[in-house]
This record gives sequence, structure tokens and C-alpha cells, in this order.
Amino acid sequence: MKLNIFPIPIYIGNIETDKIIISNKGFEKTWLSETESSHNFLNKIEDSSWAYLQTIIADLLKEDFNFSYELTLKSIWENQYKASDFQENHIHTGSHFSFIIYKEIEKSNTVFFRPDKNLFDSFYDGKFNQFDNKFIPECRSNQIIIFPSCIEHMVLSNTISKTIAGNLIIKRI
Repeated sequence: MKLNIFPIPIYIGNIETDKIIISNKGFEKTWLSETESSHNFLNKIEDSSWAYLQTIIADLLKEDFNFSYELTLKSIWENQYKASDFQENHIHTGSHFSFIIYKEIEKSNTVFFRPDKNLFDSFYDGKFNQFDNKFIPECRSNQIIIFPSCIEHMVLSNTISKTIAGNLIIKRI
């Protein structure tokens, strides 16, 4: 018998990106990678956009979150990747789930890492390929991916693309 213990849920779905309207105060080079982002500004999502986004998120989470909850948007921002832009490994502290909306991309360059990758590397030194240490989702434009904020991830060197990212708090009611 084989059991896969401690699974990590990641949710992928379709979204109409033109319905997500955000007021940005500006873009600046951010992080070590110097990717242009509105992350460091106070961005506001339109009420109708937030209502639409909540509907999409609730539909994706419904299988695992079959109880009443309140969804709070902690932060939202846009990233504008130029050729060869990237983002280094990171997590999103202070939130439960995070999301990426692929607005305009050729392909997803997001890479997720298994939480215990360093432990597996120290014991197995890459000798067993059945212990995959990373996951690269096959997302396209007009899709959203939702993942636990504690999952380390990065963005590989890009072509010109645009994404919207955000952090969520889920409160059981």
C-alpha cells in the first residue's frame, strides 16, 4: 500500500482578468530581482472586482472549505516582467493563502518547492527522482493559482508578462 501523507493543496482555475481592476499608485523596481511591481504601494481593488474574485476563489476552495468562512484580502499588487526578469525564492508571511493571476504570459514560470526539500536533499542527495522537490504548474493567461502562503516559490527568468498577486486571510465563522 502506498500513502501520500501531508498533501499540499494548490488550486488552479480560469478567471476573466479584465474583470480585475486595481488602482495602483505606481510601479517600482522591487526585490533583489528588481522586477517592476506595485507591491510597495497601497493598491485598491474595485468592489465589483473583489466580489468577482471572491466568487472565483470560493468556487476553487469549495471542496476543501465546506464550512462558512470570511475571506479578507490582505494585499494585492501587479508585477510587470520584462525579458529575463525573475523573482527569487520567497514565501508570503502573515497570510493563509496567496494567489497569482496570470494576466498576460506565454507560460507560467512559477516554481513551487516542497516544504521539506532541504531535509530530503540532506538525506538523499538527489539520488531518488521520485522525491520531486519542485512543481512547475502549467498555467496560461487568464488563469489563477491559489496556494498556501507558507509554500516557498520563485519565478524563473521571464519573457514579457503581467501578473496580479495577492494574499488572503481565511476566518472560519
